[in-house]
Formats: sequence, structure tokens, C-alpha cells
Amino acid sequence: MEKVRFGFIGAGSIASKALYPALMNSTVGEIYAVAGKDANRAKALSPSGKFYTDYQALIDDPMVEAVYISLPNSLHIPWSIKAMQAGKHVLCEKPIAMNAQELKEAIKVSQSTGKLLMEASWNRWHPRTVRIKQLVDSGIIGKLTEINASFTYDGLDANNIRTIPALGGGSLYDLGPYSAVAPLWITDFAPVKDIKTEVTWHPGGSDETVRATYTIGGVKANTLTSMNIPNVITLEIIGTEGKISTGGNDAFVSHNSPSTLIIENKDGKKVEEFAACDPYQLMADSFAKKIRGQEAWLLPLEESVKFSEFFDSVFTTLKK
Repeated sequence: MEKVRFGFIGAGSIASKALYPALMNSTVGEIYAVAGKDANRAKALSPSGKFYTDYQALIDDPMVEAVYISLPNSLHIPWSIKAMQAGKHVLCEKPIAMNAQELKEAIKVSQSTGKLLMEASWNRWHPRTVRIKQLVDSGIIGKLTEINASFTYDGLDANNIRTIPALGGGSLYDLGPYSAVAPLWITDFAPVKDIKTEVTWHPGGSDETVRATYTIGGVKANTLTSMNIPNVITLEIIGTEGKISTGGNDAFVSHNSPSTLIIENKDGKKVEEFAACDPYQLMADSFAKKIRGQEAWLLPLEESVKFSEFFDSVFTTLKK
């Protein structure tokens, strides 16, 4: 099939390290043009050399079929809406929205224009992540009782946009789409109750560390996001008859590296191994296939709405 022509809106590190190599290796999608405020960075990511320093000019390009948006979080929905109104499909970095209401407005535009809109939560395409859900649903560890999920890093530059609240900075928006919401999709989005949080604030005003606990469908969830704790990137799912956990301290960052999954139950301990893969490419390929009318799994917008509603609820508990 003819490759889907992507335009990048944003030419920063995520675009260069994630979607650029994914599409360069893809057989169903390609990078047609790149728009960035820095002309040199935009040009460097464009295989054809076609680039823009104006985002609107890229979405007005009739050859662009789909856009990948990797701008600061606060700009995700405004440019997603503009792109769909210009006739482009939209693959938008996580978190797709700053709140549930603005996401719902974007969904209306997707419906009225007939253009795809999807949150780029690439980890959901990883074979290990898919396997985790299969194992949980199989009942191999019995009835779920507790889920523990953590995603932290340190050494963040003080000038990084992740420290600026007005741009959607903070650990919860940056890392929460992985660890803080993992219990939601694991439990099929059961009702969330009793959210409690502990927060440490960055001098710039964003949430530097958030410990959030809540109950979801009777399961206790303990989650951690932080921009100032050395790497702790883990996922542990406990049931009445066993436990499933990710090995390697890479629960939400396994990208082009082998990974493992540990299953412990009455039959003993088993380690499943997963070959290195690029889940960004699996995601981008699924999106491109769907554009071409082929069968492919996309992260449902209904799930993204539930994530946004969850974040809305968590933020109401954060007090300075």
C-alpha cells in the first residue's frame, strides 16, 4: 500500500528519538515534512528536506495526510483541533489533553471531520504489555488485590519545559500516563474511589513527585511519579493466587531492548522473555494501517477520556 505521509509538529527530543526512527523503519508510514521553531532541527528530521518553521503552514500542506504532535502538553489539543479541521489525522503525544473537557471538544471535531485522533501511549503496543493484560484476564493469579506502579527519574534541568506549569509540566502529566493510570486499563476501568496523594513541588511550581493511592474496583492501587528520584520503573500486579511483575526496572521504558515478565503462582515461578522491539513503530504502523482502511488496534478515545478524568480527579487533591 502507499505509505501514509506524516507531518511532524514539533522537532524536539521525543520526535527525534521515538517517531523519527519508527517511521524511518516503517513500511506503511513515512515522514513527509517537519515543522519546528528551530529550522535546523526541523530540517534534520525531514528525510526529504521539506520543513516549516510555522505549524499552520505544515497542516495547510495538501500532501500531509497525518500529523504527529510532540509539542508542550498545553498545546496538544489546540493543534490537534487545528490539524483535524485542516483535514489531517492526528497522532498526539501523551497526555493528549490537559483536562477531560478539552479532550471531549477535540473528539467532537474528530467526529465531525471524520479524522482519526489518537493518544500516542506507545507502551500499550508493547508485546509485554499486551501479555500482561492477557495473563490478568486469564485468572492465572486469581482475583486482583493490589497494583503497584512506579516511574521516576532525576537530573531534570531546571529550564526544562516539564518544570513549567503553564505548559503542562510536572511529573503526573509526564509520567502518569504510564504508571499512575496502569491500574485503570489493567482492571478494565473499574470505578476509582478514595484518591489520596502526597506531593512535593518543584521550585518552578510544577508537581515534582506525586504518590497517589486509590481504590479501583476493590483493588488497592499505589502509584509513584517523580522527576527527582533515581530510576524506579516498575509494575507489580498482586492477586489472591500469585503475582505478575516486570523485570529489569523497565516497566514503561522497554524500547529496542529485550524485556522480561515474571509470573509467580501455585505452579511456581516462571520468567517470560520478550525480544527487543520498537513499540513506537508498532503504534505508528497501526495508526497508518487504520488510515488506509486496514484492520489495526488503536487506543480508544474512550480510554483517553477516562485517563483525563482520572488526572482531573487527582489534581483536585494536590494542595500547595
